[in-house]
Amino acid sequence: MLDSRPLEDPADIRKEQRRRSRRSARWVMVAIALLMLGMALVDHLLAPPGESRSFISLSLGGVALLYLMLQSRPRRWESPLMVMGVLVFTVWAVHSYGSVRSASTQALLGAVVMAGTYLSLRALWATTVAGVLILGGLTWAEAGGHLVKAGFAPDLRFWLMGSVIITVIGALLHHTRKATDEAYLRQLNQMEERLRLEHERDRSRRRFQRIFRLNPTALMIQFAGTRTVLEVNPAFERDFGYPADELVGRSAGVLWADEPSWQAHCLGLFETGRTGWQNADWRRSDGQVIEVLVSSELNEDPGGLLILTTVLDGQGEG
Repeated sequence: MLDSRPLEDPADIRKEQRRRSRRSARWVMVAIALLMLGMALVDHLLAPPGESRSFISLSLGGVALLYLMLQSRPRRWESPLMVMGVLVFTVWAVHSYGSVRSASTQALLGAVVMAGTYLSLRALWATTVAGVLILGGLTWAEAGGHLVKAGFAPDLRFWLMGSVIITVIGALLHHTRKATDEAYLRQLNQMEERLRLEHERDRSRRRFQRIFRLNPTALMIQFAGTRTVLEVNPAFERDFGYPADELVGRSAGVLWADEPSWQAHCLGLFETGRTGWQNADWRRSDGQVIEVLVSSELNEDPGGLLILTTVLDGQGEG
């Protein structure tokens, strides 16, 4: 038995990744809610009379809070809801400001990054296409004079909105990069552990093969499922006169002169895993029947369960 840590179950790995993803999404939503509420307060205080758009920031912050409340019971549509909320927020904010050149347009990038972080690849492409179409539609609306006239005087609100979006995108990319690095390191550790196990297994097999081939006692290995001969050592060939090629693939029962004894031997082996020494009559390749002592035991192997049989002549000599 190799002394090693068991390899991780892929199902456990996926479960841990989903748990980390939910935890990351929760923190990102907390950040969005706090930043949007702060943005709404600043916008309310700094905007000229009648030009405050704090209701837009409050709406997106409300969507983030709704996501957090829904996460108490994980559902499949929480993250799509948030991505849709960002897209709607972008359209609303650009329409209210009057130009695609506003900082709110950067939220389309946030929606794409959020979809790529928490949703499937298909959802990512759907969000990307939706973002391109929304940007095109808003550009057409502004060019055609269908939006309110925008004021292009930069102020603190423009910087704050752009900073919030950039911060959220940075947090999402940080999570993606961290998750990717952790997955790569986990896979690398798994590969290193597997290679180590394979090296130990190969070394153990080589050591066993040397002992098996050089052992002066007759040894035979069989497949437990079919009880056919897999391999015999040179001592076995010498004692019973069978070339290895003649026995490999044949039932080990051909060596027993008494079929009931063979069946009883196998029955005891599969009941207890080993038989201990038993007297038996075996048949050599020339037909001569000789008395032997036989002991068999079951052994685990990556290729399946095997039977290792040791045979001594009636006087206890190999």
